[in-house]
Amino acid sequence: MSLAYDDIKTHICSLIGGGRLAANEKLPSERELAEHLQLTRITLRDGLNRLEGEGLIYRQNRRGWFVAPQRFVMKPAHKVDFNRMAEEQGFHPSTRVLQLRRQQQRREIYQAFGQEKSSRFYALRRVRSLDGRAVMVEDSFLPIERFCGVEELDLSGSVTAQLHARYGVSVSREQCNIQMGHLEECYAEPLGIHAGALGLKILRLRYDTQERLIDYNVEHWLPHAIEMEVATR
Repeated sequence: MSLAYDDIKTHICSLIGGGRLAANEKLPSERELAEHLQLTRITLRDGLNRLEGEGLIYRQNRRGWFVAPQRFVMKPAHKVDFNRMAEEQGFHPSTRVLQLRRQQQRREIYQAFGQEKSSRFYALRRVRSLDGRAVMVEDSFLPIERFCGVEELDLSGSVTAQLHARYGVSVSREQCNIQMGHLEECYAEPLGIHAGALGLKILRLRYDTQERLIDYNVEHWLPHAIEMEVATR
């Protein structure tokens, strides 16, 4: 398997390095690759999966394999503005709203806000993309009592900027919890992958200057689309 994997990697790298394929362009089909390399589809798929794990390529359901672009660099020790950070790294970010609901929330959410079980929240789900490739699905929860009228805002833009402009709220600090886990279908489908695939889950709590929780965010990332950078001193 090691020799087969070396052959697969060498061939894919030659396609990319030779200028035949650029970031986000599609690779030849698995059938074509298997025939060219004289490998079984099972052996080829195993090698392609390993290359995806290395961040060289990525797969989308029913579409095939593509050349992976550079990873989005996240600095969890800093306040995060997805659009600004993406643009600074040379990406074109975009956001699509999947749903916005008013509803009660599970215990860990209403308790995080110091609210009662009967309290109602906006539940906002959006898919975030880089250069047209969906890389993260985000669930955001905001208390209706504090942010009444959120549905009137342009939620395909920066919620941080909208909350500041409409409600005078500024993010003072963030608290993050990062875990690996398997993606449920509601998160996997917008990302173009199979339910149960591994994803990176980031729980992000954002506080204002008075240490009041602004919003409760859960991000579900394609694991090979992101890398973490932390500086210590």
